[in-house]
Amino acid sequence: MQAQDLSTPTTEVRLGDRADYVDIRVEGGLLLIEVVGAPETGKIYQAMQQGFTAGWIQTEMPTLVDVSDFHGRIDWSAIKGLSQMADWGSKSDTPSRVAYISPDPFFALVVKAVSILFTRSTHRLFADRQVALLWLRALPN
Repeated sequence: MQAQDLSTPTTEVRLGDRADYVDIRVEGGLLLIEVVGAPETGKIYQAMQQGFTAGWIQTEMPTLVDVSDFHGRIDWSAIKGLSQMADWGSKSDTPSRVAYISPDPFFALVVKAVSILFTRSTHRLFADRQVALLWLRALPN
């Protein structure tokens, strides 16, 4: 058995338990945030802060937020804190993109509210993960 190389930076944070958790990771330049069950929304803030401080979360990354299995409460103070953590989307002439996955069309109201806090990013709701990924990977106009 090989020893783990501790010099390799971690590009994933998972907080919560088996049923209620937040998983944040980077794959192929894409920031993936998965919220499952009813974790405290503050865990999203904590996980993002860990990745941002470690340097593997960048302010311009296209982001996929999968809330299709989320059924908890939204802590708006944690979301506001997240928006103030960094100057998200400020290093580019084109807005960064954030795609949300949810089968609930009413989640569009949440996306609209979140987009007010992240003014340099474009936020869209999708029901289909593949369509969201195509949008995130498309070249800006």
